[in-house]
Amino acid sequence: MNPVLHIVADLSSGSSVLVIAGTLFLIPFVHEDIAIIAAALLVAQHRLSIELAFASVFLGMVGRDLLLYGLGTLARHNALARRYLIRPRVQQLRSWLGGKMMWVILVGRVVPGLMFPTYIAIGWFNLPFPRYLLCTTLLSIAYLPVVFTIVYLLGSAAFSHLGNWTWLIAAVPMTVLLVLQIRTYIRRSRNSAEGASPDDPEHKRRHAGNA
Repeated sequence: MNPVLHIVADLSSGSSVLVIAGTLFLIPFVHEDIAIIAAALLVAQHRLSIELAFASVFLGMVGRDLLLYGLGTLARHNALARRYLIRPRVQQLRSWLGGKMMWVILVGRVVPGLMFPTYIAIGWFNLPFPRYLLCTTLLSIAYLPVVFTIVYLLGSAAFSHLGNWTWLIAAVPMTVLLVLQIRTYIRRSRNSAEGASPDDPEHKRRHAGNA
C-alpha cells in the first residue's frame, strides 16, 4: 500500500489521541499540506478536537522550519553537513535572499520543491534568526486556518454521504502532492547539479581537479 494510505489508515482507525497528535506533528516535516488535510478530516470525523489538531500541525510546521534553518547553520560549521546539504541550488539562492525575507519565505512555501533549499539557505547565509522565525510563524498562522477550513467543510460534507470512503478519496490528492514534491525535488536537484554556477566553491574544486 502507498505510504500515504498507510498514514491515512492509521489515523482513521482506533489509534489513541496522543498517537494521532504525534503523527500530525511529524507529517509537516514531509509535507505540510498532507498534515493539514489529515487534521481537518480527523476533526470532521470527530476523531480529534480542533484545538489539538491545530496545535499538532502548527507546532510541526514551526518545528520543521526551525530544523531547516538549523541545518543551514550546521552546514556553516560542519563539513559533512555542508557536503550533503549545500547543493548548487542552495548556493544559487544567494542573490535572491537579498530581498525581503517575508517574500522569500512565502515564495519558498508555495513553489513546490523550493521550501527546503530556501529555508536551509537562509540558515547557511546566516540571515537573522529572530526575523526568520517571526516570518515563518506568521505565515503558518495565516496559511493553516485557510486550508484547514476549506478541507474541513468539504470533509464534513463527504463524511455525511460517503462515510469512511472519504479517507480513500482523500488519499488520492495526498498521494499526488507527495509524488509531485518528490519529482520536483529530484528534477531541481538534477538541474542544479548540471547547471552549477562557476562561482560555486564545489564547481571550482571539481574544475581545478580536472585541470
